[in-house]
Amino acid sequence: MSGDLSLFRLLGLQRYSLTHACLASIERTVNAGPWTQVAVLGIGGLTALGFDRASEMMLVTSVNGQSVIDGFTGEILYRNREADGLDTSALKGTRLDHPADERFDMSGLYGGGLRCVTDDGWYVERLGPNCVLHPAGASVHFLGAKWADHNKDATFYLLDRSGEDIRALGFSWTGRTLVCATPSTLSVWNRPAPLAL
Repeated sequence: MSGDLSLFRLLGLQRYSLTHACLASIERTVNAGPWTQVAVLGIGGLTALGFDRASEMMLVTSVNGQSVIDGFTGEILYRNREADGLDTSALKGTRLDHPADERFDMSGLYGGGLRCVTDDGWYVERLGPNCVLHPAGASVHFLGAKWADHNKDATFYLLDRSGEDIRALGFSWTGRTLVCATPSTLSVWNRPAPLAL
């Protein structure tokens, strides 16, 4: 049994090494397939981020308050430097300019998570210091000779490798906006409406 376990660990380490060697050797992608980067915003002390369920509107909280950002343009629509509207125990955020509106599910420093897969199969993941975007059915994990006879697609896009803590990574509820947020930077991509499945 211990020999099988050692072989398993060796194979896992080889796959890990190949994947990370490939990621270390390529440049960061600005535009990826249908995804267009629309903004890179400096937001010092970013703590959490959430999306409105019915639109591409984002609520972003930081040590310096709250911002409401349009995911299509990256434009800051509202800014409050006095309060952030973040309930850390419930992982919910309240828009301070419209407090009666539905609260946002938040992801960031205190936990939570954004969607990591769209309805049409795009997905994002963090691999060490790298944030990677994969088209439907493809994966950076299909690199290497092991998959050569299986007709697997190894297409992927490197979104970030800043080495900073990733506070939030994922898609809006509609699957049209993608974000990668660190404590100091918010990168935003969007795409046209996906095809119906």
